[in-house]
Amino acid sequence: TSMKNPNVKGLIAAPFTPMKENGDLNLSVLNDYVDLLVKQGVYNVYVNGTTGEGLSINKEERKLAAEKWIQAGKGKLRCIIVQVGTCNLSDTKDLAKHAASAGADVIATLPPFFFVPKTLDVLVDYLAEVANQIADVPLMYYHIPEMTGVNLDMEKLIQMAEKRIPNFGGIKFSSEFGRCCAKYGDQLALCYGKDEQVAAAYMLGCKAAVGSTYNYCGILNNKIYNACMNGDYNAAGKLQNKVAQFIGVLIDHEMAGLDVAVNKALMTKVTGLEMGPARLPLGAVSKKSMEIIIEDLKKIDFF
Repeated sequence: TSMKNPNVKGLIAAPFTPMKENGDLNLSVLNDYVDLLVKQGVYNVYVNGTTGEGLSINKEERKLAAEKWIQAGKGKLRCIIVQVGTCNLSDTKDLAKHAASAGADVIATLPPFFFVPKTLDVLVDYLAEVANQIADVPLMYYHIPEMTGVNLDMEKLIQMAEKRIPNFGGIKFSSEFGRCCAKYGDQLALCYGKDEQVAAAYMLGCKAAVGSTYNYCGILNNKIYNACMNGDYNAAGKLQNKVAQFIGVLIDHEMAGLDVAVNKALMTKVTGLEMGPARLPLGAVSKKSMEIIIEDLKKIDFF
């Protein structure tokens, strides 16, 4: 086929974008951040995604974050994926071109999510425009319909991309995963995106997963990955239940897995690496809420 498989394997952390109390970027901690990931056996990152608040920071900041991650990861990380999606094509093209020339291994993009592509044809046209900017760097599509409202069939997307986008590299998923894995698992990077269900995805043949909890639960998640790769699904299931319990606590507090503010506060608490608050409309988490969450996490032996 004419597609371009980036061959990324294992855990891909979706890193937070560290900030100062006033919301300015605080990228000086990235060298320590990379070391912390590597210590947990996490060698890949998905920069400026949901967890990185890619859509709450401005274009210049996104470029800066991409550059700094690429610099900090040099010689230490295996695959640096930079997410460049916006609601306007010219900004997305500009960000894609920038990240590719800065040395990103893979460029990922959301679909536009205000005026949304209503057909696969339009979506593939849009992705082809982005792919044109990045020469032979693989382009990954970020499929997260619950956030974007773009819920088109991913198997058909791959069939069309195969013909029209020579450097199409894969998809970061939250649905239709099994069908695509069966058919294209060896040709593309099909990355699973739901941390609490990842063991099931590995059983279907998934080779890589993107998640926010891999920032600070990398060791546990690597145990799940290794158990699955060794065919020990029983052990993997038990470990996966631990992750599900942990994410359950966050959801009980109406902090659905996607609440980046809580996740940043947890990262700071678990690792000692200061992540600061999230930007509005997410904002900071009150000390009191955090204390309650930490208490509940202690009850399930998370700490």
